[in-house]
Amino acid sequence: MSLTISKAEEAGMTVDGIENVDRTARRLVEEGITPAQVTFAARRGITVHHAAYGTLTPEPDSPPLQLNSLFPLCSITKVITAASIMLLVEEGRIGLNRPVVDYIPEFTGEGKHEIRVHHLLTHNSGIRPEDLHPHIDSKKGVAVIPPCPPGQDPETHEFLSLAYDVPAASKPGAVMYYLGFGYELLGEIIRRVTGQTHDQFAAERLFKPLGMNDTYYSVPESEWHRIVQRSPDAPCAEWIDEGLIRSTSASGGIYSTARDLAVFAQMFLNKGIYEGVRILSPVSVIEMTRNHIPGVPSEYRDEVFAEASWGYGWAINGSKRDGGDLFSPQAYNHWGAAGVFVCVDPVYETVQVYLSVELDHQKPFKNIYADLFNNAVLAAIAEL
Repeated sequence: MSLTISKAEEAGMTVDGIENVDRTARRLVEEGITPAQVTFAARRGITVHHAAYGTLTPEPDSPPLQLNSLFPLCSITKVITAASIMLLVEEGRIGLNRPVVDYIPEFTGEGKHEIRVHHLLTHNSGIRPEDLHPHIDSKKGVAVIPPCPPGQDPETHEFLSLAYDVPAASKPGAVMYYLGFGYELLGEIIRRVTGQTHDQFAAERLFKPLGMNDTYYSVPESEWHRIVQRSPDAPCAEWIDEGLIRSTSASGGIYSTARDLAVFAQMFLNKGIYEGVRILSPVSVIEMTRNHIPGVPSEYRDEVFAEASWGYGWAINGSKRDGGDLFSPQAYNHWGAAGVFVCVDPVYETVQVYLSVELDHQKPFKNIYADLFNNAVLAAIAEL
């Protein structure tokens, strides 16, 4: 099944409901909650909503936002990295229950031999993000950095070299600490196993066969004019800096469009296939989209969540309400710090994408406002 365009009724949804989706999304811009957003919704492979609201830049003479405007996906990148790992699992080249140190011998420290690859995928390694940068800062100018391997990004190489021996705060599997470093390690595992950088691997094995032609690590300069801009004093303003636009970070380096992201999500809803091209085994999709850490709590910033509920790359909805109040417990999603969100609901057969410029970064679980859009989409369903 591929994404097509048809009437709402063909998708088992109401015309009035889809009109309300448009009103809800438009209101978020008109009320100043976000200056720019592109929203997308599909059900049963039928696109029922795809619209752009607001302007490309904060300037008074800005052109309007376009459907193909590029947004930083930020942490949604992690789902791409997880899918790349699963491709290598399918090929028998990576084992999820194998110690990380088997692939990265420099990953040293007390108890860290117990950290497995699957712990990185579920943010369950026991390494706390707040311990990482003080550790790196303490080693800068003192530690000897080995030569950068051919093809690897020098900044990534230095970061990883300084971070490999960061101590773990708890045993793996005890607490979920949302950790971008874990996904940088996964990117490095991909490089060491394949001989390709993780971004090259994803482009070849995911983006190209899916036709995701507007999805980039290190956006080429010829496409910079399509990147949605934000005020220098806005949260995540650094995502319009040249350094991040050129980034190949495995935890947050992708820029893309709403439709490209929807294609990737639809592939998951299709159990790993899109337009007749098999990307992932349906078994891999099932494994990526189930809760692997039941009963494990999560600590993030100043909040504690009793049930982390995480798969491989994807957050599993469970009883959470991060991105909407009407999703089924089986829905899975991911958000990004700059105001972006993607969700697949296999029960209601929906794919929903919300790309925006976030203006309040204090508590992103509450302030992305994707929940209002997502609620309107799911409320438009008339036939189950």
